[in-house]
Amino acid sequence: MALPGGETSDGGPRSEVGRGAQPHGLVTFPQRVMPWVEPWFLVYACLGIVQGGMLPVLLPLSAGGSEHAGTIVGVMNLAGLTAPYWGHLADRRRLHRQMLLGGMLVALLALLLVPVDLGLALKAMVACMLGLGFAAANTVANMFIVEVHPPEEWDARIGALQALCGIGQVAGLLLAGLLGGRYALAFGVAAALTAAAVPIASLTLRGVHVEVPRSAATAHPPHGGEGWAGSPQRLFHHPTWAGLATLVRKLELPFAHLQIIWFVAFVAISAVLTMFPLAMVEKFAVSAEVPATTYAFASAMSLGVYPVAAILAKQYGEYFILGAGFLLRAIAIGFLGAAFFLTEGTYIAPVSVGILILAWPLLGVSGTALSARLAPHDEGEALGLFNASTSLASAVGAFLGGWAMQKVGFGTLCLIGSAVVALAALSSMGLRISRPRIVLVALSRRIGRG
Repeated sequence: MALPGGETSDGGPRSEVGRGAQPHGLVTFPQRVMPWVEPWFLVYACLGIVQGGMLPVLLPLSAGGSEHAGTIVGVMNLAGLTAPYWGHLADRRRLHRQMLLGGMLVALLALLLVPVDLGLALKAMVACMLGLGFAAANTVANMFIVEVHPPEEWDARIGALQALCGIGQVAGLLLAGLLGGRYALAFGVAAALTAAAVPIASLTLRGVHVEVPRSAATAHPPHGGEGWAGSPQRLFHHPTWAGLATLVRKLELPFAHLQIIWFVAFVAISAVLTMFPLAMVEKFAVSAEVPATTYAFASAMSLGVYPVAAILAKQYGEYFILGAGFLLRAIAIGFLGAAFFLTEGTYIAPVSVGILILAWPLLGVSGTALSARLAPHDEGEALGLFNASTSLASAVGAFLGGWAMQKVGFGTLCLIGSAVVALAALSSMGLRISRPRIVLVALSRRIGRG
């Protein structure tokens, strides 16, 4: 029997998911996080500090120019697309713990090599190692929950893990700003945090023992800035070749429409967000603390927007929230671009990026939920394709952002990106009416046959 204090009559924590099945994508972290936290969560908090907080700021700033920054970040994000391979290997051979430890060791080696004065080709190889290591480590995160604990605890425990990762991201952004341009020291700190996570994982993780398909767990939108392309939530649901083949054969217009809109919009968004730290430092001669602090405070505030986004999605529908999120981002990117043509843009730019980041929960919640709902065949495969396309968009956007900033400047890049995202907002409105039209066509055909 549940008691008012959030505990059951036997003294255990009350399940946040016992109240009934939740729609995919609409589950956020529970109101009471601490009862669900396990010691190994600290491993992913450390990875959140490094990958989610420090690297999005440090890699572009230390790359040596916009084209180098786009290449390095793009290669790292592209390497993250190997996550399905690592996940399938770990699931098939029961190597989850070993996969986590191996991934962290590869990332640790890469972090030690990043500050070394290397050519672009070797730096790209190091960035690839970073992407491979983090992909392997993050893809197994939720498996330590779903293969150990009962299903009624999954949502609350995964939510608590996300909350800790989100807090780690905020701490990492603040740390990156504090260390500023001392890149050797900053990457040394990142390496030390990753090294500290290795013994924690080795000592606290239990072996997984009950085989559970990944598709059995509810899809959670990744928390934190979506520039964090290697989020455990984004890498958890995987596509398979057989599943993708079936998905393509049974592909329906609303699902394909959503994937195209999402991919195109996030190429533009990734281009802007990847280049923002470097553009701020070059244009306004500010310290690295300004873009890092902007990211940090906006990401911290966004953690409180997820429950609101879930409530709004239930009340007004995911289509409306998706369009609103894209529209808000289009406006924010437009103001950001205008700031780089103004002498007083130093104050407008951080506010614009803050709004840009605050809009992510609207998109994360609605995009994840719609991908699951519109899936023509298997929800798990559809979510895997959705996550893979998001990671690919992050990589393509980084490459294009570095090239475009070099050719036309960051302000023009933002104005082009704003137009693209605005078109995505308008196109997403078509999603709302495409489903009823298809249903009406199907009904008319059935009546005609009768």
